[in-house]
Amino acid sequence: MNLKTKAISASEFPVALFSLGLPLLSAAYGMDGSVAPQNLADILVAGLAVIGLLVEPYKKKQTSSHLWLKAGIPAVLIFWICSKYITPMLTPLASSLPFLMEMRPLLYGFVAALWVTNFAMPKPENFYFWASCLSVLIIADFIYLFYLNGIVTIPELLGSAKWTTSILLAGLCATLHEPSKLKITRVLIFTGIMCTLSRDANFAAVLVLLFFGPGKALKKTAIVLVFFMFNIFVLVSQDMTFFNPNDLPTYWLWFSILGLLEKAPHLLLSGYPIASPLPLNIPAAIWQLWHKQNFLWTDSGTYLFHIAPLWLHILTAWGIAGIAGAVAIVTTISIKYSSNIMASLITAVIITGFFDPIFYNPASGIILIMAFICAAQPETRSFMFE
Repeated sequence: MNLKTKAISASEFPVALFSLGLPLLSAAYGMDGSVAPQNLADILVAGLAVIGLLVEPYKKKQTSSHLWLKAGIPAVLIFWICSKYITPMLTPLASSLPFLMEMRPLLYGFVAALWVTNFAMPKPENFYFWASCLSVLIIADFIYLFYLNGIVTIPELLGSAKWTTSILLAGLCATLHEPSKLKITRVLIFTGIMCTLSRDANFAAVLVLLFFGPGKALKKTAIVLVFFMFNIFVLVSQDMTFFNPNDLPTYWLWFSILGLLEKAPHLLLSGYPIASPLPLNIPAAIWQLWHKQNFLWTDSGTYLFHIAPLWLHILTAWGIAGIAGAVAIVTTISIKYSSNIMASLITAVIITGFFDPIFYNPASGIILIMAFICAAQPETRSFMFE
């Protein structure tokens, strides 16, 4: 965002699209009394890919007009033609869906790399600016629901916390590039994360500020106290336990799949077949939640792409080799591209990966991949706390 002209640059367009555009679209559907299409975020990612490919011919030409806009109009036409005439012809390929779903992180990485190659690299301020905008909306939704219902209610008008928290955490980590100038922005994003009522994201935000944030021990102790006091307030007002009811399917998946792996330890080496349904019977107590989160009923079977938590998904699909590969990647980038932003991003992904899809979700996947690319740049890595 150019703060002088208030214009959205092409490099930050994906960040703005998923940080503000997608939540506002979800809110528009919700206020209309309907539900946003399950694949809305995937449609936006595909649109970014088409625009990125169409920009390629213009890249070397000198022009004063916005290249991404010139490519955007043909992209809309191509998208309409594909959805109208080509999509119905793809039904016979439905059997390959599990394999395509497993390739999602690679596809999102390709789109992110395509975008940063054709346009300028996004900067830290792009992430924390749009995250702060999303944070304001989430805080407003939280306050409105509290005023309306008289109790603390999970704000879901702008989208599921499964991906909105990843966007907010990326923005929070980006503020560590200029800690002395961004105190208000950091507090705003931190408050937004607290208001999502996501236990794992709240914990990740606290650890990020404790380990990598500025300030002395007294200030960091205050952050921990705020975290605990807020969660106690939420638990007491809702008469809840520490566990979030919306996470019940996640808890069940963890216990059930670990139980399956205990009975068949050889699958720890090979992982489960990608195209085969898992031998799981979903308890009746969570049928409604399962339908709400996965947009299908339990008789459709449980496949690998229904396993949302990143680390459980990798373990189930790829076995111990997948976890070892993830550890190797994390270790390599943390050493090669050492910085406070990179370290805080890794910390956030490690913690939230136990509950959230991270790179298997289009919105959080694109944002976090671009955030990691940004954190790997020399001008970003040059800043370290003393």
